[in-house]
Amino acid sequence: MTDVFSLIKSEAQNCINCGFCSAVCPTLEAFGFRESMGARGRVILAKSLLEGSEVKAPESFFSCLDCYACYEVCPAKVNPGKISEYVKQAVSDGLIDWRKDPVAEMLAKNIIERRDPLGLKDELTDWAEGLEFSGSSETILYTGHMYQLIPYAKALSDISKKVGGVYKVFASLFSKFSTPSSIFSMLYDKELKERAKAQLRSIYFLLKKAGLSFSYLGSEEPYPGTLLYDLGYISEFKSYAQQVSEIFKEKGVKNIITVDPHTFEVLTNKYKAYVKGFDFNVTFWLDHLSGLSFSSSGRKITYHEPCHLVRHTDHNVPKLYLQRVGELIMPAHSGKNTFCCGGPIESLFPKESERISEKRFAELKSTGAELIVTSCPICFVNLNKDPSVLEVSELLMSLVK
Repeated sequence: MTDVFSLIKSEAQNCINCGFCSAVCPTLEAFGFRESMGARGRVILAKSLLEGSEVKAPESFFSCLDCYACYEVCPAKVNPGKISEYVKQAVSDGLIDWRKDPVAEMLAKNIIERRDPLGLKDELTDWAEGLEFSGSSETILYTGHMYQLIPYAKALSDISKKVGGVYKVFASLFSKFSTPSSIFSMLYDKELKERAKAQLRSIYFLLKKAGLSFSYLGSEEPYPGTLLYDLGYISEFKSYAQQVSEIFKEKGVKNIITVDPHTFEVLTNKYKAYVKGFDFNVTFWLDHLSGLSFSSSGRKITYHEPCHLVRHTDHNVPKLYLQRVGELIMPAHSGKNTFCCGGPIESLFPKESERISEKRFAELKSTGAELIVTSCPICFVNLNKDPSVLEVSELLMSLVK
C-alpha cells in the first residue's frame, strides 16, 4: 500500500458515519444533495477505493472546498477535506485511474512553466506603477498574484458558465501545447481589474502609513503554487515550492508580508511542512497596522471570515479592526463555524460555486448590516453582488486618519 493510501486510511478509518459533516458541507446542497458530493459521501467513496472497489467519481473529491467545516463538527475528528486532498494527490500521481481535469492540467502546466496559473506577465505588476519601494529585499510585500488573477478568473468563470464543456475542450488543448499568455491577457473583467489594483494600492499605502519599509519583487515575483496543492499536484508542488523558496533566499528575503489568506496559509502551513529550510517570517498585512488610527464609519458592518484565516491558521486580526470602525454584527455562521464563499471550486465548478456564494450572501444580508466586508480577494469577488460588499483594505483606507 502506497504512502498516500496509508494517509487516506489513517484519516478515514475512524469515521462513525454519523453525518454531522454532511450537515455543514456547503457542496452537498449546491450539487443537489447527492451524497457523493458531500463530506460524508467523500469518506464513503474513499473507503471503497481502499477496499479495491471500482469508483468513478473524481468530481466528488475535486469539488471539495477545503473549507474544513466538516472537521470542526466531527466527533471522531475525521477530516474529509484532508481525505479529498489525499485522493486528488493519488489521481495526479497516477495511482488512481481517473481522467485528469483539463482545466486543472492547464493551470498546473502554466504554474510549472511560467510561474503563474494563466501565464500572465505585465498584468501582474501594473498595480504598482508609480509606487516607491525599498531598495532592500529583506522585507517584501508578496502579492502571490491573487488579487491580479481575480479579474481573469472571473471572466473565465463567466465563459465557462455560458459555454460549459466547450471551455474544457479549449483547456485540454492548452494543457497539451504551449499556452499563449496573450489569450488570457485579453480576457478579464475590466471593472474588477481596476478595483483589484486599487485594493492592492490601498494595502500598500496603509502599510506605508504604518511606517513599514518593504520591497516588491515585481516581474520576478513567483506565484506560490497554491493551486498545485489544491488540485492535488503535491509532488509538483513540493518541487515548485522549493524553487520559490530559493528565489526568496537569492533575493536576501527574511520577512514576507502576504496580502491574501490563501497565500498566507500556504506559506505558513504547506511551505513549512514541505520545503526544506523555509525559515522566513511570514505575516498577514493587517498584522502591521496596530499603530494606525481610524475614524468610525458610523455604520453597521458584518464580516465574512475567510476559511483559510479562521480555520486553517487561527487568524482573526481583520475582525479586530472592523470592531473599531463600526457596529459589528456577525452572521449566524461565524468563527470556526464560518460558511465558505464557494470560491475555491469556481475554476472547475462555476455554477455550483455560484450557488454556494448566493447562499452565503443571503445570510450576510440577513444580518441587517449596511456593509459586508471580507479580507480575502476570492471571497470578495464571489460575494460581490451589490455595492454593500467591500474588501477590508477599501474600508480601512477610507477611514484611516
